[in-house]
Amino acid sequence: MGPEASVVVVSYNTRELLAECLQAVRTESTATTVELWVVDNASTDGSAELVEEKFPEVRLIRNARNVGFAAANNQALARAEGELLFLLNSDAVLLPGSLRALQRAFRERPELGLGGPSLWNPDGSRQPSWGDFPRPRFELLFQSLLYKVWPCRFPYGRRVHPLLRRAYTRFRWVDWVTGAALMMRRAVYETLGGLPEDGFMYGEDLEYCARAGAAGFRVGYVPEARACHRLAGSRSDYARWVESYTRATLEFYRRHGTGAEQARVSRLVRYGSVLRLGLWSVVGGARPARRREAAMRCEGYRRAMALARSYDQRRREGANSV
Repeated sequence: MGPEASVVVVSYNTRELLAECLQAVRTESTATTVELWVVDNASTDGSAELVEEKFPEVRLIRNARNVGFAAANNQALARAEGELLFLLNSDAVLLPGSLRALQRAFRERPELGLGGPSLWNPDGSRQPSWGDFPRPRFELLFQSLLYKVWPCRFPYGRRVHPLLRRAYTRFRWVDWVTGAALMMRRAVYETLGGLPEDGFMYGEDLEYCARAGAAGFRVGYVPEARACHRLAGSRSDYARWVESYTRATLEFYRRHGTGAEQARVSRLVRYGSVLRLGLWSVVGGARPARRREAAMRCEGYRRAMALARSYDQRRREGANSV
């Protein structure tokens, strides 16, 4: 008989955070049958060595290069044996009882195909962890920075908007949950296969939940399960982060949006990038301590504008060829 759950953690240069993540899962595993996998994406900080030394029960996959989030998860998913498959970021730490709370939600709701816990920042504030699928009006709020004032059902930022906090206090059916902590039934994986690998980082959770919904599975938010998520290393390379996030956004609309929606979102990305480019240019000039960050962000927004133009050009060429 296989394990009740398989937990898959992808690691890239987050050694200390990884140790906290694994210790929390180990503590949870004392009351249930759990198989734990770590896929190390060619870390240079001793992450893999830490796993071998401190967590010998972990099934470790060591990659010779960084293959990205989706591909790394898929390596372990293809070999995992649990009836429930749980993707957990290395910068997320489960709070006591949370793994069991997720398992209980799946037992009590047979229609639940994918589910995610509530996420919390280290300062105790709620972190966005679920939402509606992207819509152009949400993109307008984001690119104009109005999402900081008006609540948006596609979450942006590090903290839940005050007017949306009540929605995070009870179980609810949602369009998607974040891949930072995502549990699924084996039936979902057997139906859909692994995460989409055509993007290096970001957007895989949105796309996977969209495919799951189309296949008849439901997605739920389980607030009784909790994890502290530190939003660690992935955002330290700001240029790459902005570029990857923008690509994921444009790809989602290319797959699921109408031509008019794709055109509108491309324009919004360009306008929003110009706005942020101007703001961060001012920050870089006025605050020397943040000059390097500002330069990286500005490079990211230039890449975002180029991506939006490229996607818009491809859309027009495709429309003209029909």
